Amino acid sequence: MSIPADAPALSVVIPVYNEGPNIERTLRALAHVLPLDHEILIVHDSDDDTTLPVLERLRPQYATMRAVRNRVARGPSGALRTGFLEARGACVLVAMADLCDDFAQIPELLALVPAHADIATPSRFCAGGRQILDAAIKTWAPRTAGRLLHLLTGVRTHDPTNSFKLYSAEVLNTFPLRSTVSFSVTLEVVAKAHCLGYRFAEIPTTWRDRQDGKSNFKIGRSLVTYFPWFCLMLLRNRLFALPGSWMRALLAAGPAPKNARNPLYES
Repeated sequence: MSIPADAPALSVVIPVYNEGPNIERTLRALAHVLPLDHEILIVHDSDDDTTLPVLERLRPQYATMRAVRNRVARGPSGALRTGFLEARGACVLVAMADLCDDFAQIPELLALVPAHADIATPSRFCAGGRQILDAAIKTWAPRTAGRLLHLLTGVRTHDPTNSFKLYSAEVLNTFPLRSTVSFSVTLEVVAKAHCLGYRFAEIPTTWRDRQDGKSNFKIGRSLVTYFPWFCLMLLRNRLFALPGSWMRALLAAGPAPKNARNPLYES
């Protein structure tokens, strides 16, 4: 899919579920760091979401913001996929409304994509990164998965499951997405982009637990849904990789990306 001539430089996709207490602070924090040429898509599951009345009140202050009804599948993966379909920007940023991510890093991410990378990945688990969180399992599980994938496949991020990422729209338009449970679509995009040889850039980040509200993230359910994408990434590992034409056929992907400088793309 081509980018419209009048498209904004950046689309920000924010999945929400009853984030009424947080969304105003999230929008204020974003306003300090976003470029002038942007749109904000806030994706919700239902019309009774507590986020919506706050958005209606704030609408006059944020002309580039619009609420979008999730039309793929209830939950964050469906919301993100809906946001990707609605996004018009040349770059697409996924941000959470729980104030866990460091929005001050957004200008640095924009300097990386598309000039130096196709996906910019803030990482909690690379050198200099950290996660401030009491729940131990939510710390070691994604850290262990990230380290294993980095070790076995050579993917150039230690934090593939972190949703806070900046994508070139070209990446998101190259292959279809299937995930519907939890945040598994984040790993699906990373897995497919890795298999197709897209460029990654990683920067350390600090991730803090949410300030208000309760997370609905279920670690056990998420690990089950992440497993197929973990296995997919093994098809391009440190020892071998399927030919690029095979990989594109397997993933029903479009033509090789124009920025590719990798022999994987040579048919």
